Amino acid sequence: MDTLQFEIARFLAAKALHKRRTTYQQVGEAVGWNHPTGRGLGRNLEVILHYLADRGLPPLTTILVKKGERHPAEDAMAYIRSALGAIDIEAAQQEVFAFDWTSVPELAPATDTLPDGRQVWLTSFWGFDPASWGCIGFADEARRARYLSNSKPGTLVAIYVTKGKGPENMRGKVVGVLEISHEIGHAQEFISGDRWAEKERDQDSRGKWLYAVKATRAWRIVPEDWRRVEELFPQAYRGSNAELIGANGVPVSADEAAELYELDVYEVPVYGQTEPVDPTIQTLESALSPSRAVRPASRPYWVGETNGPKHLYILRLVGNIGAYLGRRDDEVEDKHIIKVGFSKSPQARRDQIQSAYPRGAFHWEVFKPSPQPDTAPYASAEIAIAGEDAMKKRLVEDGAEVLGGEFFLADDNLIYRIWAAGSNAAKAAQDGLRNQQFPE
Repeated sequence: MDTLQFEIARFLAAKALHKRRTTYQQVGEAVGWNHPTGRGLGRNLEVILHYLADRGLPPLTTILVKKGERHPAEDAMAYIRSALGAIDIEAAQQEVFAFDWTSVPELAPATDTLPDGRQVWLTSFWGFDPASWGCIGFADEARRARYLSNSKPGTLVAIYVTKGKGPENMRGKVVGVLEISHEIGHAQEFISGDRWAEKERDQDSRGKWLYAVKATRAWRIVPEDWRRVEELFPQAYRGSNAELIGANGVPVSADEAAELYELDVYEVPVYGQTEPVDPTIQTLESALSPSRAVRPASRPYWVGETNGPKHLYILRLVGNIGAYLGRRDDEVEDKHIIKVGFSKSPQARRDQIQSAYPRGAFHWEVFKPSPQPDTAPYASAEIAIAGEDAMKKRLVEDGAEVLGGEFFLADDNLIYRIWAAGSNAAKAAQDGLRNQQFPE
């Protein structure tokens, strides 16, 4: 096997040691593969499979599955059967999990490359805004002491929004993750002044959760990956009750934690944090792993994300555009300020841009795609760039006003035309790439 194949095998072995399946996206991000959806990995996986079979080792590649699945897809099973025959896939996976991969020196995983060993807990908040609320809080010292005695510094705490209070679209869903230290203090030390005043004005929260433990990092889960708490953590949630989870927190099993690691996230600031955050959209597992070198931005408003499936998007600024631009209403009638681009999560991109604006009468919305498909239609950034460029080209050619960066002032008719142009260009790029790979 070559260096890349050994790196893939070690990643799979690390997963197997913790009895976790893994996805093509996680493998791709871990080894720096250009297409985390798995395109092109098959040849390497086949080499790994035969290498293991020749040495009488369990078939590691059987634990590589598509996101949300338990067993490999049928096309992957064809490779597996060609090497191993008609195997019982569930039994093969259990054999992989039971084997001690540290006993094979060339496949023993590096212990510092994965977030393994981290504890994961679950609790509930009324929302998720670490930039102003940088801690978890308890009602008394005994509850805090119990958490500290049962956790370690660096524990990850998954946050779901309570079902009875909080933003409507977040209620009952897991929306973020905090990394919690063992630094303790009064809650006011870890909450911004305005947020503290707001908390103490509200009779429902006044004087509550004062025994705090400081958060050191935070990640917001992209809205497309928000899942109901009972679906993501069925054992942790149903094995307790909502009041206890909110008051004390509960630990999450390794199997359920593995589901959390697969979700796409981006880092957000924590109140009092001085280190820069990484806004790259990536799986939580990748966010917790040692970072690879990232190509610096070559254009304004650039925010990184790992490669893989993409949506095109058009964001639209909602509000009095005439007032925003300092122009008469008749000068901007039927026109909108828009931003065009691509992302694996248009909603997360909207939130990242919105976070740079003070709260007020203007807000960004995802205008296109509408409705947003469940899966991103374009296989890679390379394909999506063709669509983005087509939208920008049409904007300039058809007289949209350039407002700087990737922001434009355009009328309704032009906005629909550029969306069609971008979608057609991206589809053509995807079809062209497919024809190159699979010529008739």
